[in-house]
Amino acid sequence: MKKIILLLSILIIISACSNKNEIPKPAKPIDKAVMENILYDLALLQALKSYSPEKLTKNSINSKTYIYQKYKIDSLQFVENNKYFASDIETYKLMFENVSNRLQKEKIEIDKVLSKELKVKTKKSQDSLEKIVKKSKVIARG
Repeated sequence: MKKIILLLSILIIISACSNKNEIPKPAKPIDKAVMENILYDLALLQALKSYSPEKLTKNSINSKTYIYQKYKIDSLQFVENNKYFASDIETYKLMFENVSNRLQKEKIEIDKVLSKELKVKTKKSQDSLEKIVKKSKVIARG
């Protein structure tokens, strides 16, 4: 009898400990891919806010309002969905890794464009300097 009581009490303790407080699915669910896009946009807006806040102010952009309007959601819907996705830490971690990878790819593309622009500007500057040098040689000879 003691063994049965001990076994039942162990089962009760195990079931009580393993009982997750699962977050219910939101009333207005946001697709995982859309949520990743929202997190991506929020990361970009946060970076812009940190790097050049006057640009947001100058263009009258409130980052949260912008996100809500762009994705046609409200603050409650965002909070509920964010909480829901965050309750599954592995999924949430994967979403942030995807956002991070996407940001990294964008950075590489932007760096390539900036590098090309710098080469063009450098070439133009060199051409201009060569013209000036040639003109000064002609003037010096004359």
